[in-house]
This record gives sequence, structure tokens and C-alpha cells, in this order.
Amino acid sequence: MTFLRFTNFHRSFALVAVTSAFLAGCSDDSKNASAPAVPPPSVTVAKVASEDVRQSITFVGQIAAVDQVDLIARVDGFLEKKAVPDGSFVKEKDLLFTIEKAQYEASLAKAKADLASAKADAALKAADEKRDKDLLEKGHVSEAAYDATLAQLEQANASVDAAQSGLQQAELNLSYTEISAPFPGQIGKTTYSVGEVVGPGKGSLARLIRLAPVYVNFSVSEAQYLNAVQTHGISPTEIAPEDAPAISLILPNGEKYGETGKIVYIDNQVDATTGTISFRGQFDNKDVRLLAGTYVSVILEAPKSETALVVPQSAIQRDQQGSFALAIMPDKTVEQKYVELGQQIGTNFVVTKGLDDGEEVIIEGLQKVRPGVVVDPVLASKPAEKS
Repeated sequence: MTFLRFTNFHRSFALVAVTSAFLAGCSDDSKNASAPAVPPPSVTVAKVASEDVRQSITFVGQIAAVDQVDLIARVDGFLEKKAVPDGSFVKEKDLLFTIEKAQYEASLAKAKADLASAKADAALKAADEKRDKDLLEKGHVSEAAYDATLAQLEQANASVDAAQSGLQQAELNLSYTEISAPFPGQIGKTTYSVGEVVGPGKGSLARLIRLAPVYVNFSVSEAQYLNAVQTHGISPTEIAPEDAPAISLILPNGEKYGETGKIVYIDNQVDATTGTISFRGQFDNKDVRLLAGTYVSVILEAPKSETALVVPQSAIQRDQQGSFALAIMPDKTVEQKYVELGQQIGTNFVVTKGLDDGEEVIIEGLQKVRPGVVVDPVLASKPAEKS
């Protein structure tokens, strides 16, 4: 009796377990049947396109004055006058400084007197020579006596030449007491005050800088130089005002400078310590915005445009192997493609290898996907063109 009850209990328990498992399975199948499929993630894509681009190279350059000079007194004396305030814009030959003149005026007066005395002595010696020559011809004086008179005349004439030279030097020294601008420009801070002693060994009075035009100096590596020769047609033997390669500038605030300049000089050798070649460009600087010493970015553009593949900058990612883009395959799966990039043009990169014309690459939604997944690509609309 007890055995039958135990057996019936197990049969009932097993029946309940089977029934529960069957009902649970039916419930799971019902859920799976009613749940909708997860849609593929939506991403924004752009097409790789061929465009006419002008290749360019960017270098770090520094603005330099075409003319600048340290104004140094050429004679010693007290600084008597500052003719213009510090920082003034001056014209060529404008008076800048005056050194006390009194001692140089006195020296000039003495030099004039010395010259007059030398000329008078020479005239007297000339008369003696004429007289002794006549006497020599008549046999009244000896040859030796005449030679002595002639030597005195030659000495007197030499004294005249020396006095004339002294007069010229005195005139120069007096002229050096006035220091004028050798070219138009802006004068800097004066280092001496009125009343101080200045002179050739005392240092510069101030610096004068021509503001326009200006140079921009930059250095080019050997490889960049060879590329420039090939791509931009640059050659030191062909630099001339009418066909010099054009350059442009990016200012320190990121703004592109409005003027276009030209390369006017290429060095004739490579600097052995840096492996670079010195270049020099020139800008008119009509607005006087370019100041000597300013660091700028120098852009050298190719003379002609070329067709190249471009891809948006936002499509490019980088890892340890290099730059890559996530491309969309015909079955809408994502494929990682490593690329070789050229220059950056605006918000795009030139692609030299790794992508094909018309291929779609992801530019938005990169964080949602990985290679191999299926996506829903949406082509990005182009921004409206400005009228």
C-alpha cells in the first residue's frame, strides 16, 4: 500500500514538471514570435569624389624687413636734439637727430684757413720756380739751385692737396652732426637722451625699419624642395619678377592674409646643419599689417589644378597602423579601409590610396558600428552654396 502511494506521487510530480516545461516553452516561443527584429543602426555617409584641387605645401616663416638700420652717430659729441618722437613714421632724408655742432664748425673754419694758407704758399713757390727757371736758362743760377726751388713748389702743392683733404673731412664731420633717415620707415625707441654723449663707439641711437614691402623667410627640406621643383615648377635659375611662384600667408590669429606674395630668392646650397634650403618671399604689405619678427604660415601653391580624390576630414580615423575610413559595401556591411592621405584642403583630405571614386564612407555615427556589421546608410546632404 505504501509502495503504491510513493509511485503515484512520483508519477504526479513528473507530469506536473513536464506540463510546466511545455507551458514555459510555449511562452518563450510566443515572446520570440511577437518581438520585432532590431533594425540596423543608421549612419550618415558621404561619397568619395574627384575634384580639381591645387596642391600646396605649408611652411613656418618669419617676416623680415627689407631694410632696417641701426642709427649710429659717426662723430662724438653731445646729443643736442631729437627731431622726431619715438615710433614716428618718417620719410627719406627727414632729420632725426642733431649732435652739437660748435667744435665741428670750428674745425671747418680752421680747415678753410689752412687751405688758404697752403694755396698762398704754393703761389709764392710757383713764382720762385718761374723766376729760377728763367735765370737757369740765362745761366745765372745753377741746376742744383733750380731743382731745390722746384722741390719746394712740389711740396707746397702737396700741402694744398692735404689742406683740401682736411677741408673735405671737416665738412663731412660737420654733416655727420645731423642724422637723417636713409629711407622711409618707422623709427623705434631712442636709447639716448638729449645731453648725453654719443659717438661711433657708443652704440645705436635708434633703429629705423622700412615697413613696406617686407620679406618672409622660410626653410624647405631637401625632399620638399625636390617635390616643389617637380610639382610647383620652382627653380633658382628661373626666379624672375614676372614669373616667380606665388605664395600666401596665414597670420598668427588664423586669418589668411589678403595679399599674394612671390618668391624672390632661393639659396644656392643646402644648410649642412639643418638639411634645409633658405627661401625668401616678398609682400607689398600695403596695409602695414606684417611686422618684422612675426611668425606666419607660408603656403606655396602649385601653378595648376589637378584632379584628385577627396574625402571629408570627419571620415578619417587613426590607429597604430595608420589612417583609415569605414566604407559601406554593396551589401551594406561596414569595412575598415586603410588609406594614404595627401594634403588637407579645407575640411577635406586628398586620398592617394585606399578608396575609389564614388565609394561611400561613414562621417557620422562612427561610434555605433564596427567592421562587419550591417548598417542603414543615409547620404549626407551638401551644404547650400553661398551666393
